[in-house]
Amino acid sequence: MSEIFTRHPRTDEIPLLKNLWSSVFGSIGIESFFRLFLKPGLCLVVEQNGSLAAMGYLLPAGSITAATDGTGSDDGNNIKCAMIYSVGTLPEYRGLGLGTIIVNSLIELAGESGYDAVILCPSEDRLFEYYSNRTKLRDWFYVSEFIITGLPVVTPLVLPTEISISKYLAVREKLLEEVIHIKQEERHFRHQLDLCNELGGGLFRIGDSCVVVERQSSNVIWIKELLMPVKRETRHYSLVDDIDFANILASIAQIYPADEYWVRTPAKVGTGRRFGMLSLCGNIHELSAKSDFAPWYGMAFD
Repeated sequence: MSEIFTRHPRTDEIPLLKNLWSSVFGSIGIESFFRLFLKPGLCLVVEQNGSLAAMGYLLPAGSITAATDGTGSDDGNNIKCAMIYSVGTLPEYRGLGLGTIIVNSLIELAGESGYDAVILCPSEDRLFEYYSNRTKLRDWFYVSEFIITGLPVVTPLVLPTEISISKYLAVREKLLEEVIHIKQEERHFRHQLDLCNELGGGLFRIGDSCVVVERQSSNVIWIKELLMPVKRETRHYSLVDDIDFANILASIAQIYPADEYWVRTPAKVGTGRRFGMLSLCGNIHELSAKSDFAPWYGMAFD
């Protein structure tokens, strides 16, 4: 009979974890991730018949920060949260529900570790229903997402300026003050910058806006986070028909020419596509979401 049990990995099993990771996700970002995030006590593996069959990680994510009214007054609390990441099962063990075991165990571990909430960005749209039916996770984060084909015809007013992580975080928090969002830890941006260095891209400021750019292929650029000043007259971030948006895209295209640009930016409540899920832990039973904007997940390292 097949024996399955869940446990924390041992430090001597790190090479096995890396092999499992490479088998499921490939090798991009692996060294950066293990250097910045691996803590055996926040990692779970499923062992079957003496072999590591599945894994998942709980990452300190920062805090879910309430929106303000633009004057600095806070209408809610900051919620300490953890991110479930890199839940993967070797091909020969799939179909046994091991991923569900990992996710439910990590949610429980988050509560035991003192987190108020745990978040997850499903890798496929079908997984939203899958996790909703099998875990305590519920849809919560949304994103406006656009695919722009062809180079912009607008001449940019200003070119991107590559900035440090600390400067990016300062600009980011200012632009997101009216949006419920994850105030992510600096090492999340260090990992993202490591990915950018491997693939091409970086953290940029363009005028009053900021962007995270990552090259996915020779023909595709991901703008994984585009944050712009809120337009007071319309109460939304600029969209594809807006001149500010066009200038930002044209500015990026000067440095990263491509056939396609995938762009993510905050969505107004009731719009956009679902992007991430949330489960509350411990004594937190409700999380206020008073804002014109849907909660913003930010980068998911996808």
